[in-house]
Amino acid sequence: MVAQYTRDAAKISVIVAGVAYQGWLQSEVDRSLEALCGTFSIPVSLVPGNPPAIKRQDLVQIKIGDRVVLTGYVLAAEPFYRRGDCGMRITGRSRAGDLVRCSAIYKGGQWRSAKIDRIIKDIITPFGLEMKVDTDIGAVVQDFKLAHGETALDAVARAARLRGVLVTSDDAGRVLLTKAGAQRFKGAIVRGHNVIAMEGIGSDEERHSEYIAYGQSTDMTMDIDLARGLKASAKDDEITRYLPLVINADGNTTQAELATLVQHTVRVRRGHSMGFRYQVEGWTFEGEPWPLNQRVAIYDDVAGLDGAEWLICAVKQTCDLRDGDVTELTVRPIEAYDTAPLKTKVKRHNWGNRGNTTNHPRGPHDKAGGG
Repeated sequence: MVAQYTRDAAKISVIVAGVAYQGWLQSEVDRSLEALCGTFSIPVSLVPGNPPAIKRQDLVQIKIGDRVVLTGYVLAAEPFYRRGDCGMRITGRSRAGDLVRCSAIYKGGQWRSAKIDRIIKDIITPFGLEMKVDTDIGAVVQDFKLAHGETALDAVARAARLRGVLVTSDDAGRVLLTKAGAQRFKGAIVRGHNVIAMEGIGSDEERHSEYIAYGQSTDMTMDIDLARGLKASAKDDEITRYLPLVINADGNTTQAELATLVQHTVRVRRGHSMGFRYQVEGWTFEGEPWPLNQRVAIYDDVAGLDGAEWLICAVKQTCDLRDGDVTELTVRPIEAYDTAPLKTKVKRHNWGNRGNTTNHPRGPHDKAGGG
């Protein structure tokens, strides 16, 4: 039986020092794999003369229903009122947001023969952040240097890219080293059931026909001329015009690392060239908030998808007077964030409703309920 989708009774809450303050209309919680930190903007009730005990820099948890979806800090807690309403708008970002604009500082500014978890931990520890690793982080990096004035976020992201690892933050505010789409969400995106609206996103603007990476090595076992001029290349066979891009690798590198770099670039740029943005009803599926970085089955004959699993790479939960509780989901092929071989194919036909006179998927029992 296909699941029925309704706007559920889940509530957004701001938890400060164990006290829960419930958000109401015009709330927003925004998380994305494109940004290390999530953000929130939530109004809570205010009684004149007795404001809520929330102030700037407070550590807070944001809950949807009973599930924590973000742990962070308050950046603003500003009162407002209008006829019939009086409240305080709480805005802030997740704990990992401290890395976004602050500089990376480390004694000596250089690591030799260190794994990326060691490098990243050394960068984030002064910020009071913890790290969680749930994927293989690969071999040691022979040489890694901080650039002068480089932000902590840029340094962390650069280190993670060397080993094809995705860096994001989890619900507890920890820096998470992971892979894309390791889990599959139990729900589904189904046109005619829980979808309010959809639009296609992305273009081939950032894609190239060939990626050529150059680097240098200090490996004393290599021929000196070869070590000074390492080179690797990879082609995107779907781009038939002559559109090359040269990439200069940072620091000392190896031939294998250069090969990984160009192959990864092909996959990521291809994956980011396509995607869909869905609006679905409610904040949860069967009581569980829509998650970030999980695969989800999509049944949408307009998009040409019949159960294909794409990656949820952005989740924005909002509430307003017009639409009520709504979740905006951005989905892309998994290779946009993964290092696995290219495999996701988009059907470039049936962009329409050929022969379909309903707004329902093609079968009443096609596992659209996420089973």
